[in-house]
Amino acid sequence: MKPVKVPALELFLHEMIPLAKAMGVGVQVSDDRALVLTAPKEQNKNSLNTAFGGSLVALATLAGYGVVWELMRAENTDKPVWHIVVKESRAAYRRPVIGDLRAICERPAQAAIAEFKDALARYGKAKLKLRTSIIEDGYVAVDVQAAFVVSR
Repeated sequence: MKPVKVPALELFLHEMIPLAKAMGVGVQVSDDRALVLTAPKEQNKNSLNTAFGGSLVALATLAGYGVVWELMRAENTDKPVWHIVVKESRAAYRRPVIGDLRAICERPAQAAIAEFKDALARYGKAKLKLRTSIIEDGYVAVDVQAAFVVSR
């Protein structure tokens, strides 16, 4: 059997954000289009045996954070000299999640990335707005829009 390589982002989240490890967060996909994080329902369920709303928004926030983290990591492979925080977020809960949790954060357009990098270089701080969806059976269960700030 071939060994499985755990993505650097997943290791980082488990080490630096203890909630991610407690939730069982894993990186399912990280490509040019999106970052997809998953978490088992068993560790994230409520009294109704559906996914807990706090876990859903936490997973979506971690996905957005991960997109920014990967963007910044690509800029500097040495020890990070930047900080990422979520500045604001808004969640719309559309339907309950019955099974495991799956958050998809689409990567921002190249123009938005260029504007973000320019502001970061110029001011030492920049904001990036991202949208993450919790998807189940092809339907959006939760829609989260968040703004992340990076500072040096």
